[in-house]
Amino acid sequence: MKCSIIISVYKDTDSLDLILDSLSKQTVVPDEIIISEDGNSAEMAEYVANVKDKYNNLDITHLFQEDIGWRKNIALNRAIIASKYEYLIFIDGDCVPFDDFIENHVKQASKKIVLAGKRVELGEQITKEIRSKKLTVSKLTNNYWLYAIKLIKDKTRHLEDILHISYKSFLAPFVKKEVNYIIGCNWSAFKEDILTINGFDETYYLPSVGEDVDLGWRFRGLGIELKSCRYNANLVHLYHKKRFDSSQGIINNAILKKNFDANKFFCDNGIIKKI
Repeated sequence: MKCSIIISVYKDTDSLDLILDSLSKQTVVPDEIIISEDGNSAEMAEYVANVKDKYNNLDITHLFQEDIGWRKNIALNRAIIASKYEYLIFIDGDCVPFDDFIENHVKQASKKIVLAGKRVELGEQITKEIRSKKLTVSKLTNNYWLYAIKLIKDKTRHLEDILHISYKSFLAPFVKKEVNYIIGCNWSAFKEDILTINGFDETYYLPSVGEDVDLGWRFRGLGIELKSCRYNANLVHLYHKKRFDSSQGIINNAILKKNFDANKFFCDNGIIKKI
């Protein structure tokens, strides 16, 4: 089975380089990488043009669109259509995978199942060390017990999700991993199952809810279940200031409730347009 990983980005080439460095050294290297840019910055275009030689074991495609506000869902639908392979993994451009991230997604893949993972939200100081190359994500995540005190002092959020137990570990079956929703920065599914719900709902024009929570209940409504890959397919979220506020969540939740009440599992404004 071949997979495409779709990375949602906006201008931040430094974080993207950390991600591509990780993907180039994975235990299972993805067959295709789609950089899904919600914008069209010259810096990103120049970076991608130059980086293909640096990471020559990666098949990199760069998609972009006019920068006229938050349109992440449109960009992601375009990436789904453009993807060449049957299994799709989604991450955000500020999240760096553990060394066996791809392996833990593809080796647990099943049709009619969405794998939903979590993320560790690093603090400001450790993020600075990673960006300045004083510390690598690989070193941090492979020896996280040595950095426990430092991570706590740096106000790391969701620190429990740095615990890593591979899908093939004898401990894996004994770890309780319930999942009720998708986090947009770490999930995967077969492309045909994503098409079953018509992809992302482009009615959402603000961040939060629309690119993750909305997906989960629509998948389940059409018989595609969520399965946790927590503690298996891990990644770290690099620190940055929050980019959205609670008012945006209120607007999105109103859209979500309207569709939920109408049992609108196949969205009207997705990959196929019914509006």
